[in-house]
Amino acid sequence: MSVMPLALLAFFAFGVLLVLPGALQPVFADAFALDLAQSGGIASALLIGVGAGVVASGPLVDRAARRPLFVGASLACVAALIAAACAASYGALLAAFAALGVAGGCYETLLNAAVPEAFPERAAARLSLAHAAATLGAALGAPLLARAALASGWPATLAALAVLFAGLAALGLVARFPEPPGSAARVVAKAALPLRVLAPLALAACAYVGVETAFSALLPALARVLGAGEQAGWLGFARGSLAISGFWVGLFAARVLFARMSLPARPRELVLGGAAAALLLALGAPLAAQALELWSAAIGFALGAVFPVLVVLAGDAAPPRRATALALVVAAGSIGGGAIPWLAGEAGGALGAGAALAVLAAGSAAIACGAALARRARP
Repeated sequence: MSVMPLALLAFFAFGVLLVLPGALQPVFADAFALDLAQSGGIASALLIGVGAGVVASGPLVDRAARRPLFVGASLACVAALIAAACAASYGALLAAFAALGVAGGCYETLLNAAVPEAFPERAAARLSLAHAAATLGAALGAPLLARAALASGWPATLAALAVLFAGLAALGLVARFPEPPGSAARVVAKAALPLRVLAPLALAACAYVGVETAFSALLPALARVLGAGEQAGWLGFARGSLAISGFWVGLFAARVLFARMSLPARPRELVLGGAAAALLLALGAPLAAQALELWSAAIGFALGAVFPVLVVLAGDAAPPRRATALALVVAAGSIGGGAIPWLAGEAGGALGAGAALAVLAAGSAAIACGAALARRARP
């Protein structure tokens, strides 16, 4: 079996993992008597684990055989989900989600490296399609997980998700993974990382993940101010939820279209996407007041191809150390995912919704700037 079907299923499952803390937040809060800050801590534990797993696995993916690494990471996800299902305290739940993030970050890095290596002529298109599967997993996973938890309880829901990852491990045993380009340790050791290219790409990744995370998190609050007009309050909150769906649908549509067009990975797509999103966010108040859901979908569509193209560009900058290079760039995204939502929230709380949108517009502009700098630095 080619690595591509496995990548589609695995990225779909990864998307489900990313929404797991939010989807199960009400039942976790009831089970462990959590306040909002503690609920947020579960998501933070998962994301910190993902960042740690990405960074730690990069050099290993460049050197070691991919099949045992993928199978091991998938089985580690199984173990972490079972541990979460059996958690008797909030601390145990946090530890389980941190371990789940580490395992997920490892196999994300592996697939981000393996897909472009397996399809070098269509690397950006194939990886964009794989990341579209993650977007679909996030969009479908949240309502499915919430319903399953209400119907069967959250421990059974986590156990069922563990079965999915056990299935991925079984498929990993028969999938054909490309050999790591740095199989010889001396090849990897001699290949220097081109930091003049990777640093601006890391800036773009930091900005992208931050904008994506902040926009999704703040949309319900923004909707009550921008999109509900004379009918604010709960209607605004409901429209915010629809707007989140619109944003993810826009991301998904752009990634599928990019894959369909089979375009190469170029900084130009990042410049155009970042600039378009910055413009839409800067004009947010009047546009959102007229068509909140369409506005958020348009922003998602503008940003849709950014992350898969970033991953391919980072790997192409250092082919013998592809996984290490892309891991550094993806890890920078984790930093943005923590910093930019906080900055946007603080600005919005102090100065209003317009200030929050200004932070997000600046972040989108940083995507374009980072891509432009990377384009100039490329040999």
